[in-house]
Amino acid sequence: MNIIPAIDLQNGEAVRLFQGDYAQKTVYSQDPAELARQFADMGATYLHIVDLDGARDGNTANLDTIRRIRGAADIPIQVGGGIRSAETVDMYLDELGVNRVILGTIAVKHPDFVRDMIARHGPEKIVVGVDVRDGKVAVSGWLQDSGADYLTFIETLKAIGVQTIVVTDIGRDGTLTSPNWDMYEQIQGIDVIVSGGVSSEADIRRANKYAGVIVGKAFYEGRVDLCKLLSKRIIPCLDTVNGRVVKGVNFVDLADIGDPIEIAKRYEEQGADEIVLLDITATNEERDTMYALLRRAATELTVPLTLGGGIRTVDDVAKALEYGAAKVSINSAAVKNPTLIKEASEAFGSDRIVVAIDGNGREVMVAGGTKGTGKDIVDWARECEALGAGEILFTSMGGDGTQGGYDIPHTKAVCEAVSIPVIASGGCGSVQDIIDVFRQTDCDAALVASLFHYGKATVGEVKTAMAKEGFPCR
Repeated sequence: MNIIPAIDLQNGEAVRLFQGDYAQKTVYSQDPAELARQFADMGATYLHIVDLDGARDGNTANLDTIRRIRGAADIPIQVGGGIRSAETVDMYLDELGVNRVILGTIAVKHPDFVRDMIARHGPEKIVVGVDVRDGKVAVSGWLQDSGADYLTFIETLKAIGVQTIVVTDIGRDGTLTSPNWDMYEQIQGIDVIVSGGVSSEADIRRANKYAGVIVGKAFYEGRVDLCKLLSKRIIPCLDTVNGRVVKGVNFVDLADIGDPIEIAKRYEEQGADEIVLLDITATNEERDTMYALLRRAATELTVPLTLGGGIRTVDDVAKALEYGAAKVSINSAAVKNPTLIKEASEAFGSDRIVVAIDGNGREVMVAGGTKGTGKDIVDWARECEALGAGEILFTSMGGDGTQGGYDIPHTKAVCEAVSIPVIASGGCGSVQDIIDVFRQTDCDAALVASLFHYGKATVGEVKTAMAKEGFPCR
């Protein structure tokens, strides 16, 4: 799923309209090219540009501004608004180097034109905007009702070879009231980019099953942090036993690594985004988790900490948060009592609840990986999300400690099953392993232990390599 920042242009400025009303606009930037550059620096992999004047009047009123945006941002761009001739399509795609054009009014009035443009440029270059008001498709900058039912129109587009559409509920656009999810559920058999009404990170995550989501006013009004959403996180993991960091292979044969606070300080200095502290024997030993160590870590460190291991009740979650954890990870207790996820997320917020899933192939394992459950990792991940989990930490037991690389197929399956962030874990042995898991799955973060513990790379070296490969990091 692609998070696509939007720049709507009117009179050379970046603006947002309210419900498509040209009289109700807010100006957010007088330098759209600089704004585009900022989006690229945040890690955006696509930009959505709309010439509002062109959409209304059927011309290329903001062409000079779009040209400057193209020169400022070295990332793919899709442009819509006022594109109603083959010459304009050719100009954008061949002369300006725009990656996709969005056809709106012309697609409604002359579907054969869309067919011709697909034949001329390929379906990957031609997107159709389906702008909906009360179930009907609007045209001419949303000012006119075409009378066409949106679902019937989409069937026409599919028949002529359109592969991707941008669908906007005009009544939601600019309102920050969440997209019209019921409308999107009716659309099948074509790639859909969600547009209109996005108000929060939850909306963006819910759009995960679609081809993309366009974010405009929610960013400009500070509702969502695109830098955070577009960045990949590097999270060192400290498996701890008796107050010492250890590391094994496949959860056994543990070797002493050192003092957790000293190690955590080193990773914090290197630029770790978060640190996970796992008390890996607390569950099997049926004892409380390492609250004292957590308190000391929270006192001496500023990096966000996630505590896991031995968390069994809502009171345990509350105590961990009180002692300084930013998030709490639950595993075996969640499998035994799934309502714990719901109760904890309702009490403290889903953003603080991580569910750790240890997988042996497709089977969910508990008790430090010693007991099978018969549960499928993908089914369990979906259930955890439905119960309110804010994040999934997926560890492939077969890779843990082997330094042979992340389990790409199973990690990918979990990522595709849920819309909440997924942390990949188990098997990292090189910087390339991290690049590979980010490139081949939609995971939001990589959990790393052996690579850092044994001095094969630093957090900073990983982030430098990520930047060179085009992966944004904080």
